Amino acid sequence: MTRATDRVLILIFRGTHQVLSAEKRLKGGGVPMRLIPVPRLLTSDCGLAIRIPLDQRDRARKILSGARLLPVSAHLLRGGGEYDPVSF
Repeated sequence: MTRATDRVLILIFRGTHQVLSAEKRLKGGGVPMRLIPVPRLLTSDCGLAIRIPLDQRDRARKILSGARLLPVSAHLLRGGGEYDPVSF
């Protein structure tokens, strides 16, 4: 059984500058996150994405919204390596 703390969101940004700025803000705000290569099934102008636990979505949204760094898309990682687009 998958727990909410096991589920992750992949955040896609417009470019490298935005993803690195978002990384800095999220780390500073105490959001557990990881900088990852953009998964092949997802597209991006930037080769980097941010992975956060699903249960940190509201906290991350508050931090990134305040910094005007909202992602262009967010995707929920499902079993089998599939991704569902979700609102962020």
